[in-house]
Amino acid sequence: MDLPSNTTTCLVCGSRLIKNGRTAAGTQRWRCPECGASAIRRRPDVTRREQLRQFLVWVTGKLSQTELQGVSARSFRRKTAWCWALEPVFPPVETIHHAIIVDGIWIDDWCLLIALSDTGDVLGWQWSGGESTAAWEALFSKIPAPGVIVTDGGTGIRSALANIWPETQIQRCIFHLQMNVTRELTRNPRLPAGRALRQIALQLSDVHTVEDAITWRQNLETWWQAYGHLTKERSLYDNGQFGFTHKRLRDAWKI
Repeated sequence: MDLPSNTTTCLVCGSRLIKNGRTAAGTQRWRCPECGASAIRRRPDVTRREQLRQFLVWVTGKLSQTELQGVSARSFRRKTAWCWALEPVFPPVETIHHAIIVDGIWIDDWCLLIALSDTGDVLGWQWSGGESTAAWEALFSKIPAPGVIVTDGGTGIRSALANIWPETQIQRCIFHLQMNVTRELTRNPRLPAGRALRQIALQLSDVHTVEDAITWRQNLETWWQAYGHLTKERSLYDNGQFGFTHKRLRDAWKI
């Protein structure tokens, strides 16, 4: 017999129950002194809380389902299936942050847009089908406009910023910039122009002062004076159409 939550009354005869030891699992057992019926009290809220705790330990940790103690992988999936339907709700963000970092992460066929404070705290997120203007606007509308936003320069974000945070300054993420330049030029560019441009991109990590920034900008200008004409050269392709001769170098420069 299972009793409703917080009752010590016998469901058979209505008499008051008395404690009668514990089960093998440590749960308090109750017995009716009048009719002899035995029962335990169950707390669905406590059970759900423990299931959610185990789910969070698994989903945010390094343990596999089979490594969790006290339950098989199949039982774990069955008991915590309801947890997937939970949608965390953030309270309104009231603090105005100096800098916010945003990025998009693909999880299967869905894109998760995330906003972090400069201390690493999650400020909000938005599920979407891609990094579209509408998706970024939905995320930005939940957060007060910061002074600076750090971004990889993904699609749709600039128009969303112009609409929602028009006064916010844009700072490109150095890591993503260097990664995108390397994607276009490869790690071992064939042309001297490509090798020089990639080195300039990597040197961004060494810019820490105003003087460093001025020197870096001068190096970039020197590169343009020496190789800028290559980004404009055109050639006749095999399909009979004209295109940029050094397209990947041009794309890396535009990054």
